[in-house]
Amino acid sequence: MTNKRVLVVSTYPIKDPKHGGQKRLNAIFQQYKENFKSAKFAAVFYKGFYSTYGPNDIHISLQTESKIQRSPYTSDIICGEAIYNDARVRKKFTKLLLAYKPDIIHIEQPYPYAGLKPLLQDLGMRPKIIFGSQNIEAPMKREILEGVGVDKKDIREAERTIFNLESELSRKSDLVIACTDGDMTAHKKMGAKRVVLAQNGIAPIQYSAQSLRYWQRRFKKKHIARNVLFVGSAHPPNWTGFFDMIGKGLGFVPHDTRIVIAGSICDYFDQNIKENSLNIEDATFWLRAFSAGRLSEDRLGALIELADVIVLPITEGGGSNLKTAEAIIANKKVVATTHALRSYEWFEDFPNVWVASTQAEFQKGIIQALNTPYVKRSSEQNRLAERVEWRHRLSDMVEDVSSI
Repeated sequence: MTNKRVLVVSTYPIKDPKHGGQKRLNAIFQQYKENFKSAKFAAVFYKGFYSTYGPNDIHISLQTESKIQRSPYTSDIICGEAIYNDARVRKKFTKLLLAYKPDIIHIEQPYPYAGLKPLLQDLGMRPKIIFGSQNIEAPMKREILEGVGVDKKDIREAERTIFNLESELSRKSDLVIACTDGDMTAHKKMGAKRVVLAQNGIAPIQYSAQSLRYWQRRFKKKHIARNVLFVGSAHPPNWTGFFDMIGKGLGFVPHDTRIVIAGSICDYFDQNIKENSLNIEDATFWLRAFSAGRLSEDRLGALIELADVIVLPITEGGGSNLKTAEAIIANKKVVATTHALRSYEWFEDFPNVWVASTQAEFQKGIIQALNTPYVKRSSEQNRLAERVEWRHRLSDMVEDVSSI
């Protein structure tokens, strides 16, 4: 037990975590709670995106909300700046800092640094700073904004803002926690003094017999004999990857099989692909696809257990993908892009894995995976797969933070 107080700051809550960023940060926070004298978590966030939050989380004011409504894809920048620029948030955050007096502040992603830097200066506080980096954010944000058609001038401004935050925070932090070897190299080029690798991981998959029966009944009612599972959050690279590698035309999928889509990404598919569309691809999409919706961990765990194949059609973005770790620990047949295997390149040599770089290869991989008998992993492969659990992934991080 390290005799230090740690405050973790983010632009999203981690209570009842759903998307990958929440799950990663929740795992990090749990490690702090287990290994340090005291740990608190505080998010500055927009309630329009997150309805569940913890006691120290601070939602932005209505005035700041209006900025996000005008520019939803830069909400993380807006929430980070709100720590200082939003009078309501600044007052609450100041009270938290003065009451808790953290020895260490862990800033997850560069965004909170925009408001936290001037606030700490005003208060004369000098805690040690940990930068929790999930990706190299500036180029990834540019890709996202370009993908949703944001004005080029606004894209340049957002990219420049993030680059300046990211590079300064990397250079001035006492420790940077990177997600991949490539990210470690990038942070060192930015001037990071000390970097530790904490690759993405996963908690052991759990589910109840009740949830298992729930899906078995639903699949039987829908005449689904086999299923190909795609799990994702409502993050533009997720649906971009789906269309790039699987496509909207699902005629290649056998009649007794469905592409089962799960997670908040279902909101996008449900809203944008209509069964009664005049577009033939939209109209026939749901003949071979099934929307499972947003799920509890129990329901998701049961769905993973029943999957015949898990697909990872990731084509862009940085960092490493939590869904890849989930697929590894699930011990299922997997079809993935090379991009999806960032930080998990060793997994490509496992049995039951098909790697594709084009849509034709990916579709062919799905059919081969459905029709190929499952091959049991070796004991060494099982040991390697267990290494993707958070308890292993974050052990070096805990040691390095403790030594600061």
